[in-house]
Amino acid sequence: MKRFVLLYLLILPCSLVFGADYSKIDKQAQVVPDNLKTPEEIAGYLTRNLTSPIEKSRAIFYWISQNIKYDNDILNTGSNHFDRKSILDEVLRTHKGVCQHFAELFNACCQSVGIQSYVISGYTRQSSQLDPLSHAWNAVLIDSRYYEFDVTWAAAAASEDFIDQYFLVLPSVFIKTHMPFDPIWQFLNNPLTNAEFVACDYSKLKINSDYNYYDSISKLPTLTVLDKMIRENNRIVKSGLINSLVRERAALNQKNINLFKYNLAIENYNEGVAIYNSYLDAKYKNFYGGKLTQEQIYDMLAKSRKRISMAGNMLNEIETPSSETKQLIQKTQESIYIQKQKLNKEDIFVTNYFKTWKPVRILMD
Repeated sequence: MKRFVLLYLLILPCSLVFGADYSKIDKQAQVVPDNLKTPEEIAGYLTRNLTSPIEKSRAIFYWISQNIKYDNDILNTGSNHFDRKSILDEVLRTHKGVCQHFAELFNACCQSVGIQSYVISGYTRQSSQLDPLSHAWNAVLIDSRYYEFDVTWAAAAASEDFIDQYFLVLPSVFIKTHMPFDPIWQFLNNPLTNAEFVACDYSKLKINSDYNYYDSISKLPTLTVLDKMIRENNRIVKSGLINSLVRERAALNQKNINLFKYNLAIENYNEGVAIYNSYLDAKYKNFYGGKLTQEQIYDMLAKSRKRISMAGNMLNEIETPSSETKQLIQKTQESIYIQKQKLNKEDIFVTNYFKTWKPVRILMD
């Protein structure tokens, strides 16, 4: 759960379309019928008769900012949800939440009406001071360009005029108050490091570079979950572990990577054991009356050994594990060693089996 301290801002980023008249859309988006309970239903109602992505995102943005209230009690109780469904269920049930609730709801509503949207995690600056808690906000892709939104800060506004300051903002403006943990979400071809953001050094914004964030983002759907996690954390570390929020995020990512690798290792180990057990079943049935060929039997053992080896390799890739994880790894490695010994024994058995005269093979153990 991201946490956010509500403070009024002295430095306000400018909206992309400053002065645009959204009054008709805002009036339409003030309320939705009580029987609408899901992001799809709410977004569908809000965007009825609207055609452009900007109009649709405005209606969603306005409704959330006016109807979802920031809940400081969540910070005090330490309530946490780690999956999007739980976050969405809670915010739509209570109409309250913290930044993660606002961002996830905006994201779900936008995606349900065909707007490509993202939830971004990072940290922020208000009144020239870094906020002590991490934050979440949004970006959308419209006509091949990225724009950013902070519906949480809009909801905290003292007046309706303030809402426009965090609606449809250019990345080069947004970066002055919002720093993503992962630099690809800066949407800049020369992204700031954490040290530069902390120092308010924006000189890079005037210098073009070849950082291809667009390509990195477009490739995300093609990557495995583990590859995404590893690449993200590598980018975060490279950008500099300059403050506690960034260090905590990197440490949490590494913990999740280790857990994912461990679970993947266990999956491979269990699959290897399952294949081995299938081999034993065939063995005890005299390889189904001799119907299995030598090649088929060796293949079963080879597939089992491959899975077991993959499990061992995955465990070896776990970096800086906790003491608890170290114990789990050690126990699993011991099981892997025992299983490999069993496979070696069965390799010898199969070799001798096919060297033995067929009538007496059934007597072999």
